[in-house]
Amino acid sequence: MKIIIKYKQLFLFKLFLSLLPYFFISILIMNALGYRYSEIMIISAMTQIIGVILNLPLGIYAEQKNRKKVLLLNNILSIIAFTLFLFEKFYLAILAAVILGISEALSSGVMQTFSYEQFPDDVTYRKYLEGSSSIQYLAISVMTIITPAILHFNRFLPIIISVAFIVFSTIFLCFIKLEKREEKQEEKITINIRTLRKGLKVSSKLNLFILLGITVTTLIMSVNSWSSILLKYHYFPLKYLGLVLFTFNVCMAIGSRIKWKKLSIVMLLPLISILLFFIKSVFTTIVLFSIFRLINGGYNNFFIGEFNKLIKNNRVVFWSIYDTFLSLFFIFADLSSGLIAQNLTVEFIYLIFGLISLLILLIYLLARKNIYFRKIKNY
Repeated sequence: MKIIIKYKQLFLFKLFLSLLPYFFISILIMNALGYRYSEIMIISAMTQIIGVILNLPLGIYAEQKNRKKVLLLNNILSIIAFTLFLFEKFYLAILAAVILGISEALSSGVMQTFSYEQFPDDVTYRKYLEGSSSIQYLAISVMTIITPAILHFNRFLPIIISVAFIVFSTIFLCFIKLEKREEKQEEKITINIRTLRKGLKVSSKLNLFILLGITVTTLIMSVNSWSSILLKYHYFPLKYLGLVLFTFNVCMAIGSRIKWKKLSIVMLLPLISILLFFIKSVFTTIVLFSIFRLINGGYNNFFIGEFNKLIKNNRVVFWSIYDTFLSLFFIFADLSSGLIAQNLTVEFIYLIFGLISLLILLIYLLARKNIYFRKIKNY
């Protein structure tokens, strides 16, 4: 807790951004504002498309600019976008979606890099992640329950609260003192595609870690996105769904306190996904989802810490590259999941994605072992 108090401005800056009601029930909010589902899909897709297109170019731009100023600009753009939603005009909603896409692309990599550079070493950063993540997941679990009630009270209120939270976040951002690591001074100011390609080419470990991150995060997104549908498919009473989702987020909070010692633990995620295909009991399904979220919470901190440690130069840009590929995989996963659910059953999403992830993770572990033995041989 001491480390949270020491870095309270950074913690509150990120906490308010993670609690925006809009992102919990965006489809329900858009529907309450009078948009048809086809229009909602266009609005959502527009944000994703703009994000994918601009992730890398804006990442290169942000790498060469002051991190704090970039995040301030990101918050201003978000406020403008959410304000446009309040006018209930479809063309303004499209404009808002475009601005949100630009905002997400602009902050891609900057948020993680900015946070990482505030700490003197990796050990301190990891302690902060463990402490802050557990509180953040608990806060999210509470927001998950109360957000639908907020929407029911007034259709504009979730967006107004989102704007207010961004304003609070901006205030705390302004009070953050920059304490950049010495390594930042060694980073190159001139960035080009050749430099980035060279960086990826010489770092096999970084390439493999990007593959790991994309594989596991896509699996996590797919499993979590369809969890409510799978429970409904097993005839779980929807009136208790909020309580179950609260439990899942509490598991994430507990999991974020787990210190990973062996990377092989990540193999449990695809195995649980495959197991969910065969399980028909609602109680067992909830238990497996809870275990999945528990591991999910620990994995998030592990990946962020290790990825930042592996990147030596142009950290923002490499995070942007990762986010770009991740967005593409998310789009592919969304389309694939819809087709699988429509033509087969929801359970097959867990089986297919679990098997694919398990195969790629096995390839990752074998490739990493080969790199390790190659280094020993060279010595």
